[in-house]
Formats: sequence, C-alpha cells, structure tokens
Amino acid sequence: MIRVEVRLYASLRDYAPAGGGDRVMLRDLDDGATVEQLYGVLEIPLEEVVVSLVNGRAEALDHTLEDGDRIDVFPPLAGG
Repeated sequence: MIRVEVRLYASLRDYAPAGGGDRVMLRDLDDGATVEQLYGVLEIPLEEVVVSLVNGRAEALDHTLEDGDRIDVFPPLAGG
C-alpha cells in the first residue's frame, strides 16, 4: 500500500471528497498503481485532465506511483 498527495486545480476540485471543498488530499493506493488508476479511484474522466505532474515532472498515464509522491492535476484552461 502506498500513500500519495493529490492536488486538484480549477474545475477538477469538484472531484475532491465532499464536493471539492479542499483541493489537497491524501489517497491510499495499491502498490504499483499508475496515474491512470489514481484517476479511476477519484472518478476523474481522462478527457478532463491535460497535465499530470508527479513531484513536479509531467508524467504519462502509465507512470507508476510511489509512496509519498505528490500529484498535481490540471484541467484544460479556458479564457482569452
């Protein structure tokens, strides 16, 4: 079992527990869990994620997470 810190930004905060009150959360995952599996646990549709940073580095969906990792998740940006 591993524990990761997840930070959701902008509209993705709606996927945080209790309707998005806090953008920072801790999640326990099985050993060998990937970024994509984390999004499945959080019920975040993949098309709503543009950038996944793990410990400050952009990583692919198949990146294996490790205990203590920090994941920052960003949606598409809108505006102009």
